[in-house]
This record gives sequence, C-alpha cells and structure tokens, in this order.
Amino acid sequence: MENSLNIEEMYRLPWTNEDNPNGWIEVTTYCQLKCPGCYRGLAEENPKRIHENLEKIKSEIDLLIKSRNIQTLSIAGGEPLLYPKIKEVIEYAHSKGIKTKIFTNGMLLTKDKLIDLKNAGVTEFVVHIDKYQKRPDMKSLREINEFREKFCKLFREVGNVNLGFIMPVSGEDYSDLSDTIEICKNNSDVVNLLVLSPYKDVLLNKDKTFNKSKLQNPDISKLSDFLSKKFESKPCAFLGKIHSKNQPSWIFMVPVFYGEKIVGYLDSFLYKKFQERYREKKGKYFITIKGNKINLKSLLPLVFKKNVSKILWNLRKEKMRNRDKIYDLRYQVILIIDGPDKINGKWNLCDGCPDAMYYNGKLVPSCLLERVKAGENISIK
Repeated sequence: MENSLNIEEMYRLPWTNEDNPNGWIEVTTYCQLKCPGCYRGLAEENPKRIHENLEKIKSEIDLLIKSRNIQTLSIAGGEPLLYPKIKEVIEYAHSKGIKTKIFTNGMLLTKDKLIDLKNAGVTEFVVHIDKYQKRPDMKSLREINEFREKFCKLFREVGNVNLGFIMPVSGEDYSDLSDTIEICKNNSDVVNLLVLSPYKDVLLNKDKTFNKSKLQNPDISKLSDFLSKKFESKPCAFLGKIHSKNQPSWIFMVPVFYGEKIVGYLDSFLYKKFQERYREKKGKYFITIKGNKINLKSLLPLVFKKNVSKILWNLRKEKMRNRDKIYDLRYQVILIIDGPDKINGKWNLCDGCPDAMYYNGKLVPSCLLERVKAGENISIK
C-alpha cells in the first residue's frame, strides 16, 4: 500500500485551541530513567526535580476544562506514578466528567496500583518502553518485548482500563517497531493505542550521556507507508501545522480487528462520522473512549459505504472460518505525532496543539516547555 499519506483523502480534524479534546498536565519532574530526547530535559545533568502542588494542578484542570472544552486529561511528567497524590488528581478529573490518560514508564505499575487507580476512575495508561532507555533490567529486544507482553496480560486480567504503548521512532528503529506492531496486533483485545513519535531534538541544552547521531528523524511519508502495510489500513484523519496547514503533524490510522485478524479500517468518512456523533451527544470532540469495542449496530446503517461493506463482508468470512470462536469487533488507534520544527526562525507547531499545557497562566506547547522556561516567547495563541 504505497503513498498512504494523502491528506486529500483524510479528515482534517476541526480541533482548535479553544475547542480541543485533550488537555495536558505534568505533575512531577521526578523520573527513574534518562530517556534520550526527553522533552523535559531529564537526561541532562542535574535536572530540576519537583512535585507540583495539588491545588495548583486542580486549578489547571479547571482552566483546561473552561478554556479548552477538554474531553481527556493527559497526565505526564517525569513519571506520574512517582507523584504522591496521583490518585487524588485522577479522582478530581473524574469528578468533573473528564477521562484520564497516564503516560508512564511502567516501572511502578503493579496489579495493586492498577486496581487502585482503576477504582479512582482512570481511563487509560500509555506505557513508554523503547530500546534507548537503558533500563537496568532490560538489555535486549526480547526482554523489552516481554515487558510489553507483561502489560497486555496484566490489563487483560484486571480489565476495564485502556492500554496503549508509546515509543520514539528513528531512522534505524524499524526492527523494534515491527516487534511492537506484532504485539499490538496479537493483543487487540486489550491494546487500544500505539503512539509513535519521530525523534526530534528540541532542547536548548544537549544530552552528553548519549550519542544522538544514532537517532534520526524518519521520513513521515515512509513511516506512514510502513504502518499502512503492517496494519492493512490507510490514515483517516490528521492535524496540520500552523505555518503549513497541509503538512500533517498528528496522523491517525484505525485498523479494525476480529480476534487477531484485521478485517478493515476506518476511513475518513467513518472517523468523521464518529467524531461528529460524539460531538452531538457530548458537546465536545473525543480523543479517548473507554474500551475499543465497535458496536456492530453503529455500522449497519452505513452498509452502503464501500469501506463499511468491506468490514462487514470480511467479518462474515472470519466468523464462518472460526465458527468455534467468538470475538468482539475492535479497533486500534495508530497515531504518528510529528513534533515541531522551525520555518524561517518560527516554530511550526501542531495546528490546535492537543498537548498544550498552562505555564505561568499561558497556554504553551508541552514539547517546548523547557524553551519557554528559558525565556523563549512561545505560545499556542
């Protein structure tokens, strides 16, 4: 499936700075790891460590709800599970009707912790595992993949909490990526999300502990084509960039599974339909849905659409082929996030910037926060 990245065939997401499904907070800058390219600069020498005040976090959540109309709160760091009051943050967001997504390295994510935060109302965990992290207990790709499989088993056992994986992608990362893709496909009953972030060096200071020549910014079109082949799907939706609207920054691909078999994918029509339906019911757009089941009844009225009829036809064939097994129809979201770059000396940010956060009362892109802290005048408005 060549030349998959054709924005003329994709739904341009209508998310804006004032009407955006995602809000971003960072509760701590403590972390056990020093990941190369960390946007928070935690791989540099003597980074500042701080746990944010809980009341300050609550006020930022309120502000994101009021000014952004958010549907989901992304909780990051540092490592958020090191934050002493992470449960209270989740409970507060949940009390406001907001879904919560925790970005974690997974080192503290035990069964007891997962159950405790599930009871507090957490919606999703996105686990960051990659071969550059230099984890003390993982020396090979085999051990890294076993760690991912461990989470699939854990989330299957506990149930009713979304699981996703996130990893950087460089020019030489595709072997690791292929393994991750197979794990996602083989565990479609529990894995909702795979986020791929092409490596970009946006820090002011340079991490001297790692040879960054090993990390290369991959070609987005080639990465998209690679994923299209692996997931037998095409990108269905995108965000542009503020100085080049037709240059995609967030790229969504949504394969549909019956068991481990891909039976189709959501095209731009379907993705737009689901976004608009959610908007009509809830008054906001969505970025996170609890679980990843597809209600078959929601597709039947659209059977005249080519892509829907293909899904239903392939589903029928798979059911006949596996009469002794019954699966739910499920989807996975495959997301490429191409971070900011500079055009004529200006930062070319993601249009609408879903990962914007408040810093000193100003809405800023979380990926460039260290530059904002250093005095650079960057905001999303």
